Amino acid sequence: MTITETTAHVRATILVVDDTPQNLSLMSDLLESLYTVKLAPSGARALKIASTNPPDLILLDIMMPEIDGYEVCRTLKANPETSDIPVIFLTAMQAMEDEERGLQLGAVDYITKPISPPILLARVRNQLDLKAAADKMRQQNHLLEQERTKARELLHNILPVEIAEELSQTGKVKPVRNESVSILFTDFSGFTQASATMPADRMVSELNEIFSAFDDICAETGIEKIKTIGDAFMAVAGIPKSCDDHALRAVRAGIKMADYMAQRNQESAFKWGIRIGIHSGSVVSGVVGKRKYTYDIWGDAVNTASRMESSGEVGRVNISAYTYDLIRAEFDCEYRGKVEAKGKGPVDMYFVIGLKQAA
Repeated sequence: MTITETTAHVRATILVVDDTPQNLSLMSDLLESLYTVKLAPSGARALKIASTNPPDLILLDIMMPEIDGYEVCRTLKANPETSDIPVIFLTAMQAMEDEERGLQLGAVDYITKPISPPILLARVRNQLDLKAAADKMRQQNHLLEQERTKARELLHNILPVEIAEELSQTGKVKPVRNESVSILFTDFSGFTQASATMPADRMVSELNEIFSAFDDICAETGIEKIKTIGDAFMAVAGIPKSCDDHALRAVRAGIKMADYMAQRNQESAFKWGIRIGIHSGSVVSGVVGKRKYTYDIWGDAVNTASRMESSGEVGRVNISAYTYDLIRAEFDCEYRGKVEAKGKGPVDMYFVIGLKQAA
């Protein structure tokens, strides 16, 4: 089906504007077998019709009292709701400067009276075809923009905003060495045994509820979730934007997570024991993957943070001496001594007690 046939099928609407009743009647007789015709005996009436129910095309006389055709056209083009409506001037004004003025105001055509019906119909049909093509293009562009927006939102859901923007603009993300960050790990005690007996849908529902709450805590405290690995949750403070208070942010997040789990265990039938570990140090961050992107961090500090979690105790936030040095001015901590950590040997560790009380 051609654009012309489509336009005729949906009965395009044409607004005829003329202060002479005979001219309105003539145009109505000429067009009504092909199009839906609306008549306006004045410029003011034309503007009201166009703003409330925009037509597909306007045939506009120039010489009218109060508001002439030029002013009507100027007003239509200044209004975003009506600016795309094509306007054809139908007028007895035949001077070249009048035609130039009309086209400069945004009209698509200029036909002088007396009109030739075949020529008028041909030009009307041509402009309606062009408008139909333009409307289709705008619709396709709108749909394309919607898809782009969805893609951006999806990318922002799986990557930090700054990283997603870099990937969108350049197609890649340059790895970055971050000299001072704090990495947080959580894990559930006895998860393997629990998952063996718990129905699959219940287990996924439980993890989704808990990790969704952890996502909210990360957003509240200004740290970046990196990933979940089974029942483990990993986040980092200090990337992609560096900050001096990364250790404080990570510890605040860890305490909030521990408090959330304690409250949840009081209300939920199934009780989860959570260990939380934090270590501060340097890492390399970047994006890996070709079809499924993953933002990740690497370095010995990541392994040490994992050992802080596995060497901790249920319900407590266990931190390294490096992290302790960064938070001790604001948090009371309990020194545990040197604790054996797998692959690390004896490591100084601390339990976070809470915020220091004002003297």
